[in-house]
Order: sequence, then C-alpha cells, then structure tokens
Amino acid sequence: MTINPSPPTELVDLVEAYRLALRSFLDVGHGVSADGYLEQTCCPGWTVHDQISHIASLEDYFDGGEYPEVELPNTEHVNSDFARFVEYGVQARRATPTSEVLAELETLLHNRISTLTNPDLTLESMVRGPGGREITLGDLLGRRLVDLFVHEQDIREAIGRIGNLDSPAAAHFMHRIVDAFPIVVPKRLDLPAGVSVIVESTGPVTGRVGVRMAHDEDENVVAHPLFTGDGVTAATDLADQGTHPDQEVRTVTISMSTDALTRRAAGRRSTADTAYRVVGDEDIAERVLSALTIIR
Repeated sequence: MTINPSPPTELVDLVEAYRLALRSFLDVGHGVSADGYLEQTCCPGWTVHDQISHIASLEDYFDGGEYPEVELPNTEHVNSDFARFVEYGVQARRATPTSEVLAELETLLHNRISTLTNPDLTLESMVRGPGGREITLGDLLGRRLVDLFVHEQDIREAIGRIGNLDSPAAAHFMHRIVDAFPIVVPKRLDLPAGVSVIVESTGPVTGRVGVRMAHDEDENVVAHPLFTGDGVTAATDLADQGTHPDQEVRTVTISMSTDALTRRAAGRRSTADTAYRVVGDEDIAERVLSALTIIR
C-alpha cells in the first residue's frame, strides 16, 4: 500500500527523521507552562515532566550513559522488568527542574546526531539497544521514532496542543501499523471467511491497509493482506469464493484521522473514545479497532 508522505527507509533519512522528531519533542517541551509540566498524561503515573524525563533518560542511555538504579515507589504501573528499567530514569529526574531536563536533552540531541552521522555506520551496524542488548542501528532508529512520536503526542494531548501529525515520525508509525495489521487482526480476532476489513487514514498521513479472510488448502481460515498487488493471493481468494459459494461476503471499511488511528494503535485512546466512520458491519469494526493496539 502507499503511505503519503512516505516513511523514511534509508539511513540518512532515518537519522534526519530522528533529528526532526527529537527537535519537535523539545520544542513542545519548551512551550509548556510551569503549571503544564505538572499535568497528568495518559501514561499512568506520569506527568508531562515525567514524559520529558523518560525521553532524556533513554537518549542518555543510548548515548552511552548508565541507567541509575534508584529506589522506586510502589506504584501499579511499574509491573514488569521493562517498566522498572524505564522508571529508573524517570524517578532519577523527578526532583530535577524541567528546564534542566530539557537542557540535558538539548545536549543529547547534539551528541546523538554527531554520533549517528558517522560515515562508517550502516543500517546493519550493531548498537546499544534496550536492556543492554545489541540491536541494529536501523532497528534502534525505528524504535526511537515511534517512542518520540507517541510521547510527543502524549504531551500534546495533555496540554491540548495537537500537532506534528504530518512528520516523518508519524509516517513511520503509520508504516508500523500497516505492517502489524495483517498479523494482529487474525491473531486476536476470530473473523469468518468472506469478511474483508479495511482501515483508512484520512490524514495528514494518508494510507490504507486491509485483510480478507479466506480458506486455505486445509480449510483453515487465514488472513490475506489487501493492496499488495499480489495476483496469486487475489486468484486464491477468487477460487475460495467459488469453492464456498454460500459463504457471506462482507467488506467493512473504517475511516479515521491520523491522530485517531495512531492514538488507538498506541493504546492511548479507547475505541469508545476514538472518532471513526464505518461502512459495513459496525460490530466487526469495533472489534478490529479494540484489537488494534501495537504498543502495550
């Protein structure tokens, strides 16, 4: 399928997208009032200040810094080893003025771009990843784009200043949703053969993704991705309809803005609180959107 604007794929474009995402995050942070830093966000237990501290702590870690294992309060949202790892950096900065955390992040932006523009680096270069393990630079940049975009939107939502939805980071997150959709829908939902589900993003980042449920050669119901240009899959779907002439053929199309889709896919907004339009079976649409969370 086509996503417009196209998501970055080459290293130079991913680094520039990362620079823009971190710059935008900083600009939003600098624009928050003193009282605004205390606003609670949709992440349980985190204020706007904590969101900024989270990004600063991770960027420091990926820049070679050590994660401080400070004493953590007993809170419900710290419920896994990864959540504990993330919370250390946030807790270590809770008493630090937000202006100082932003200044730290400004320096980190300069340092990270200096490191990432090393001409010897490639997408396959191994770098420090979460939890101390090594991952490819391409993987790390993709993860950072998602994290920066989602947490910037968390802050924007908390302070009522929605924006930056046409950025390379937004396009990258949309690409992640498109990749996950044909896997997530059949894995989490038991949809019958003959049902096609399409999700359209109406903008600022536009695109669509879909699956058609059909029988395979063993009569199992499987999901065939739509809009791939795969003639073999299309022919298989047509043959399936001929083999099962009595099965009901239904198409459900869900249309929503980039803001609505990315907030839902990030698990930040419930289906009930998401604005969307449906052509077709509304129950199937609700079930699909409720299953469409790729960040937990």
